[in-house]
Amino acid sequence: MSSIQELISQLNSETEDIKRTTLTTELVTLIKTQNFLWVAFCPNTKHYFLAQEHEQLTAYIFSEENFFENFSIALSKKHIMLNAVKISTEHRTFLFAELYRCGVTQICINSEQEHAKIALSSLIPIPDYSALPLVQRPVLNPTVTGKILCLMQDINFGRASGNTELDVLQEIYHSAFFLPIKPQHENTPEEAGIYQLSDGKKVFMIFTDLYSLKQANPENYSQARIARFGDLKQLLASNPDIMGIIINPASGSAMLLDSQLLEIAEKSASGSLENIITRNMNTNAGKIVITNLESEPLDMINHVCDILKENSLVKTAYLRHIRREEEIRTHYLMILDWNDSVTKEQKFEIQKEIAKSALPYAQGLDIEYISYDSAVGKEWTGNAEPFYKMQEPDNSSKSDKPDKKEKKSKGLFGLFKK
Repeated sequence: MSSIQELISQLNSETEDIKRTTLTTELVTLIKTQNFLWVAFCPNTKHYFLAQEHEQLTAYIFSEENFFENFSIALSKKHIMLNAVKISTEHRTFLFAELYRCGVTQICINSEQEHAKIALSSLIPIPDYSALPLVQRPVLNPTVTGKILCLMQDINFGRASGNTELDVLQEIYHSAFFLPIKPQHENTPEEAGIYQLSDGKKVFMIFTDLYSLKQANPENYSQARIARFGDLKQLLASNPDIMGIIINPASGSAMLLDSQLLEIAEKSASGSLENIITRNMNTNAGKIVITNLESEPLDMINHVCDILKENSLVKTAYLRHIRREEEIRTHYLMILDWNDSVTKEQKFEIQKEIAKSALPYAQGLDIEYISYDSAVGKEWTGNAEPFYKMQEPDNSSKSDKPDKKEKKSKGLFGLFKK
């Protein structure tokens, strides 16, 4: 039987859809059944390490411990310190269920080597709780849990930004939470769960799911009800001696809300943020780094050139690496200088064709596209040479220039700069 890494290599080099489907199925089976896997874990937040990969919240899993060690060393250079959790086959289902609870939508297997991305839905059936009343659902909103975890993780690593915080607050505004309560006698208001901070201040506690609620085991609060954003505002307005609200207090990534943050959440959700200045949590947050390729992916470039030659709508094309500060891995950046006559629809179709042809040779890296005439397109080409130039039509003939020798075409490889 092939190993996980062998299957990943085969998958990344395969172009036929049927064979790719078969390899993906084999890979999923091995991920479920291999004796041990190693999962990247963040000790500061006491949760699995998470990152956004093209709008997919991603967890990082490794088929061999030394693969994780390479990944960990690379991230330590960015001041991200991780441990590995060794997961046996018998605990595999619990791992996938926990990733779902935390908002993960895909895993990346063997990230620092040739790697593959697998949808979490391929590894575990995603539960549908829509038929249950909210108060009976084990998980209310995995997305808000994941966004809170990522924010608290990024704060710990000094990578968070005000925009990240606003995104979390907007999700909180639209979410429901479990509010533990102490039932009172008839005609007496129920008492909401109180949590005491280390400095003696008191806050109300709420939870994103029943697992987090059970983990906290709030004493004297035997029941829970659903609380939405309006309820949270009312709680603080009616109890001025309570300083705020804490989300999932027993976790290593509890988030504290006060009246000001609730106000920002409400204004952000309604689109009225004129008087709110977001704070920069880290000077490097949102930074974009563009670099030249260390080595040219010749197979990928050849396939892209074939696509571009067929349509004649791109004058020149450049290939570089791009990495945003909040992202874990570098992507390919393709800068396309379009002909003036090209339409938006044509751009979209050509990029689809490029992706279909190039991704099997991209060793698992994503490809981003930008137009040369965009605000940053020319700047981002830097000193890179184009890997493709549209050949100008040769209108001359031998009779026009009898003394000139016919020049041989340099071909595709003549365009590569070493």
